Amino acid sequence: MIYIDFIRVIAMLGVVMAHSSADILITKSFSNYWNLANAIIVIVTPAVPLFFMISGANLLNSDKTYGVWYLFKHRLTRVLIPFVFWSFASTAFFQTIDPNTGFSWHQTLKNMLMIYHQPVLEAYWFIYPLIAFYLISPLIKALVDNMSEQLLNYALILWFITNMVFPFLVVTMPSPWADIFKVDNFGNLFFISKSLGYFILGYKLSKVDTRKLHLSINLIISLILIVTMIGINYWTYHDSSVHIPVTGYEPSVFVPVISSLIFLSFKMINKKIPSFAGKIIEFIAPLTYGVYLVHGIGIRLAQYYVSSLNFLGVFALATLISLVIVWLISLIPIAKKYLI
Repeated sequence: MIYIDFIRVIAMLGVVMAHSSADILITKSFSNYWNLANAIIVIVTPAVPLFFMISGANLLNSDKTYGVWYLFKHRLTRVLIPFVFWSFASTAFFQTIDPNTGFSWHQTLKNMLMIYHQPVLEAYWFIYPLIAFYLISPLIKALVDNMSEQLLNYALILWFITNMVFPFLVVTMPSPWADIFKVDNFGNLFFISKSLGYFILGYKLSKVDTRKLHLSINLIISLILIVTMIGINYWTYHDSSVHIPVTGYEPSVFVPVISSLIFLSFKMINKKIPSFAGKIIEFIAPLTYGVYLVHGIGIRLAQYYVSSLNFLGVFALATLISLVIVWLISLIPIAKKYLI
């Protein structure tokens, strides 16, 4: 399924772009370049949801997911060992380059002992729910395999209402109307948690027969939604009386929709992807998890040569640095197996 690899690469680039633009967005300078960064951050917002969706599509469509031994021997090790290694490397790296502290074994070990509770880098938060989904993936697969399509649709609709629509109304409506839609107890239900919903949504969309869909309509709707999200985000930043979340991992009714449209669009062009593009994607796709883990270091290294406010330059150089680091590691068989 080349479209899954294509989405994986696009999502990886989206994450690197989002974190490369952090420094300029914090300034709130409202310059033209800042507005460009503010628009791009909207475009890459679906990156993390797409990662959860392709994970769900892969795991819940595989019969190997029923094997608990296979889960612990193969899948979890491929996630946990690189995560622990790069957490150590990242905390050591950022301490070393900090002129106020410098490297300290005591602080490094302290940070590593705390990763059970919190990531050493904020970007690593994604790994925690992903590990949880791996652990319960045999249970979820047993559930979705024995669930009718109607019930699966019902579960996703319930997830969308409680985790997207209601929180969206809470932060956008004036008091006391917003209080009506506060459903924290519903929102904390395990089955319909925000990230797990995307995980199952990916499985659902992987089963959709795209022959009944029209790519042009899909792209038009996607473009309309993206332009709408950019407009709302611009309005929110420039008018302090307005707060309509459309970016990041805040509650937004737009993100699940646009993420679904992107997923289906790539699925529709699966057999139309040129062979040369397919070869490039097949080369990069196995490196994406490693790039995700090392891109924090890549961004910091890039900022030695490019101003941190030049987010496009930082993004390009950080992506290149991260890819080269991970590719070099992949040339060493034992490192390829355990570190990326």
